[in-house]
Amino acid sequence: MADVATAVTVLDANGRAGVPSLLISGPGMGKSSLVRGLAASDGVLCETVLGSLREPADFAGLPVVREHGVRLEAPDWAKRIHAAGGGYLFLDELTTSPPAVQAAMLAVALDLKVGDLQLPNRTRVIAGANPPDCAAGGYELEAPLANRFCHVEFTPSVDEWLDGMATGWASPPASRAVATDEQRVALVRGSITGYVQRNPEALDGFPSSAAQTGGAWPSRRTWAMLAAVLPHLRDDDNAAINAAVFGLIGEGTGVEFLQWRRNADLPDPVAVIENPETAFDWQSRPDLVWAVLSGVTAWAAGRGTVEAWRSAWGPLIAAAEAGAPDVAGAAARTLAKARPAKAVVPAAAKRFSPMLVAAGLVGEVA
Repeated sequence: MADVATAVTVLDANGRAGVPSLLISGPGMGKSSLVRGLAASDGVLCETVLGSLREPADFAGLPVVREHGVRLEAPDWAKRIHAAGGGYLFLDELTTSPPAVQAAMLAVALDLKVGDLQLPNRTRVIAGANPPDCAAGGYELEAPLANRFCHVEFTPSVDEWLDGMATGWASPPASRAVATDEQRVALVRGSITGYVQRNPEALDGFPSSAAQTGGAWPSRRTWAMLAAVLPHLRDDDNAAINAAVFGLIGEGTGVEFLQWRRNADLPDPVAVIENPETAFDWQSRPDLVWAVLSGVTAWAAGRGTVEAWRSAWGPLIAAAEAGAPDVAGAAARTLAKARPAKAVVPAAAKRFSPMLVAAGLVGEVA
C-alpha cells in the first residue's frame, strides 16, 4: 500500500511511459481530488468519465453515416481532450462499469483510441476503483482490461490528509519520477530478460481464479509495460519501484523478480562495452550473462548508430571467449536484427560465422 507521494511518483512514471494507471483505495480516500490536483499542477485538462453512466458507444464510438461511409463518432469528452492536445482522462469508479462498457474501454486505455478519434500521446489515462471488499454492487474487472493497467493501491496518511485539507487538495506531493536515457532503459531491459530467461514460466502467469484476473499479473504485455516504467524511477526509490512492479506483474512474481534483480547487481551496459574484458565476470551463471548481453544489445538498438552497434560486439566476443558461446550467439542473433543501415560486422566477430550466415550477414564481416 503506497502513501500519496509514492502513488504520485508511480502515476507520473506511468504517464511518462504511456502506461495507464488504476488508482485503488477505499471510498472517500481522495482519488478524484488527487487526479484533479495533478492535472491542475500540470496546467492541463482533466476529463472525468464514469463508466457506470455510459454506454459502450461512449468509448467505442457511435456509428454515424457520412457521405463516404460510416464513421465511429467520438463523444464530447474525447473531443475536448483532443482539442486541448492531451491532459488527464480519469475513468472513475471503474469496477461499476458493466462488462460491455469495460470491453469498449480496451482501446481507450492502452491505445488512446476513442471510436475513430486518436487521442494525443500526451493524454494520461488514470482509472479509479475501490478494493473488491468495498465495491458492493459492482462488477469484477475483466481480465483483458485489468491487464492493461498498473494497479496502484494507496492510502493517505493522517498528515497527508491534513495537508490536503489545508490546501484544498490543490497541491499534491511532488513526483520523484525522473527522465530516462538509453543506458537506464537498457539496464532495465537486461534485468527483465535475464529474469524471464531463467524463469520462463513467469512470462505468462494467467491466474486461475476470476478474483485474481481482476488484479495485477504477469503477461508479455505487463512485462513490456514494466520495462517502460522502471527507467523513470530512481534506483534508490524502493517504495515506488515496489509499487510499480507489484502493480504490473503482481506481488508473487514481483517479489521474486526484485530479489533476482537485487542479487544480480548488473553492471551498466556502457561500462561493459567500454571494458568488455574486466567489467563483468563472463563465467557467471548463464542467466546473468544473458541479462548483461541483453542490456548491451538494448543499448545499441536504442542508440541506433553504426558506432554503437559495432561497439556492442565487444562484450559478445568476450563472453564467447570466456566459455559462454551459446549465450553470446543468442545475443548476437538479437544484435544482428538491430543492425543499422550500412553497418558492417567487426572482423573479430568471425567466430559467430554460423549465426551470421543464418542472419544473412555472411560476407559482410570487415
